[in-house]
Amino acid sequence: MSYNESIKEQEQSKKVQEMFNNIADKYDFLNGLLSFALDDNWRRNAIRLANIKPNNKVLDLACGTGDMISQIQKQHPDAIIYGADFSVNMLHISQKKLGSIPFTAADAHNLPFKDNTFDRLTMAFGFRNVTDKARGLSELYRVIKPGGKVCILELTRPENKLTSFFYKIYFMHLLPFIGGLFSSKKAYKYLPDSVYKFPKRHEYRQLIEDAGFKNIHFKSLVFGAVTIAVMDK
Repeated sequence: MSYNESIKEQEQSKKVQEMFNNIADKYDFLNGLLSFALDDNWRRNAIRLANIKPNNKVLDLACGTGDMISQIQKQHPDAIIYGADFSVNMLHISQKKLGSIPFTAADAHNLPFKDNTFDRLTMAFGFRNVTDKARGLSELYRVIKPGGKVCILELTRPENKLTSFFYKIYFMHLLPFIGGLFSSKKAYKYLPDSVYKFPKRHEYRQLIEDAGFKNIHFKSLVFGAVTIAVMDK
């Protein structure tokens, strides 16, 4: 990557960070509304696939307002959980909801954790916001212990043509309109744009393999509109 490209990606990352800071107070409400209240079920699915063991040290990266952490606590009350996000406003909300959890302001491109720190790493609806995905994956690989597991839950574009047609109508037109009624139309226009720019399945797998991960598995939900990627170090 050239110097100019690197600067451009840093600027884009800062814009996304600022956007999430601005919508933090409406984030939970809109997640439920725009996912038809299915988002918690998707998180539960991802946590089961993460295969968290007793006393595992778990990092929930891009933790947002703490919904993933709440679900991990319910399923695995003995897990040692840490939260990290690049949006300070999101972290403030998480802190109010889950005061006992250690939270860290962190960018996925440069995580402030030592090598081989965590047994498990979860990331829900945050990976598409990582501008340099190869670098982000290398950071995930670095902070996970050998034998550890990473689980990424993300919105993706259905590859079936008919499903993709209806998905595009909702995502590109209805979602920004609904989001704009309650929060920032700009933010909820960014959401479908980020999904449509997300790597296709074979490209996604290649990025994960290039980062060094193995035993890569994908689980599709809602006809491919949501994908869970699970991988081992």
